[in-house]
Amino acid sequence: MSKKSEARPEERVTIGKIVGVHGVGGTMLILPLTDHPERFFSMKKLTLEKPGVPSRTVSVKKIFPYEGKDTLFLQAREITDRTAAEALKGSMITVSKDERAELSEDEYWIDDIVGIRVLDSASEAELGILEEVIRTGSNDVYLIRTADGQLKPIPALAEAVKNVDTEAGIMLVTVPEGLWD
Repeated sequence: MSKKSEARPEERVTIGKIVGVHGVGGTMLILPLTDHPERFFSMKKLTLEKPGVPSRTVSVKKIFPYEGKDTLFLQAREITDRTAAEALKGSMITVSKDERAELSEDEYWIDDIVGIRVLDSASEAELGILEEVIRTGSNDVYLIRTADGQLKPIPALAEAVKNVDTEAGIMLVTVPEGLWD
């Protein structure tokens, strides 16, 4: 009996969502879900994914900011009326992992650090596993699941996070005094 090997679909990263339509000509509203929303202005094609529907690539005719809003207008060559645009509402805009924006040396993709082992930088004792990243606006907060099952916070600041090695799967931290007491 031969078993067919299933090709794993390429892992993709969500950078935006179609959240609405505007007018009758097929113009859609994009909500950027990226720290680099300016990337949309140089994109020629967008891959749209919606649960239960095959992914679809559309050609960008025009993308421009919705003044005073956190959204962008999208006009796609293939979408010429409101009905077609409505059908795409709720679609996620994705890129392959290698199309992600470049990060500076001290920045990391959330999906590259969730699940990483967290060690005390002084003693190298294991503190737990980074389970979640909370985006607070000022600085992210890492939630560490300790061996006894508690979730404890670490601020994503240079004075707390000393080193991140995504290849080795290890983060060295110094817990701020009094934070875990």
